[in-house]
Amino acid sequence: MTQRIVSLGFLAAAVVVLAQAFAIPQGEGYQAVGPRAFPLLVGVGLAVVSVIGVVQAFRPGTREPAPATTDAGGEVAEKPHWPSVLLLIGSLAGYALLLVPAGYWQATTAFFVAVARVLGSRRLVRDVLVGLALALATYFLFDRLLGISLPPGLVRLAI
Repeated sequence: MTQRIVSLGFLAAAVVVLAQAFAIPQGEGYQAVGPRAFPLLVGVGLAVVSVIGVVQAFRPGTREPAPATTDAGGEVAEKPHWPSVLLLIGSLAGYALLLVPAGYWQATTAFFVAVARVLGSRRLVRDVLVGLALALATYFLFDRLLGISLPPGLVRLAI
C-alpha cells in the first residue's frame, strides 16, 4: 500500500510541476531556450518515472518489501553510519561556502572528490579527473552554451 501511495503522490507532483511550468510565460525574442524549458524537462522526467512507479505498484502480484532484518538482539541490522552522514553534510556545507569565492568548477571538483572519499573511494587521481571532467562539462553546458553564468572563481577559464 505504501508504494502505491508514494507513486501516486509523485504522479500528482508531476502534474503540479507540469501545470506550473506551462504557466510560465514564454520568453520574448528569439531565445533558443526559454524560461519554461527546464521546468518542463523536470516535469516530464518526474511524470515518466512516476508513471513507471504507478504501473509497478498496481501490477498484480506486487508485494510490500520485506521488513529489515534484525540481529540477535532484535535491533535492525543496518544502521546508518553517522560519521559518514555528518561528513557528507559537512562536504555539502563546504561546497555551498566555497562555490562563489572558489568558483563553480573548482568547488564542484573538490566536492566530488570529498564525497567519493567519504563513500569509500581510495583512488584520488581518478576521483579528481572524473570530478574535474563532470564539473567542466556542466560549467560549459550552463555558462557557455546556455548563457547561465556560474561563479568563475579564482581561476577563470580562457576557453
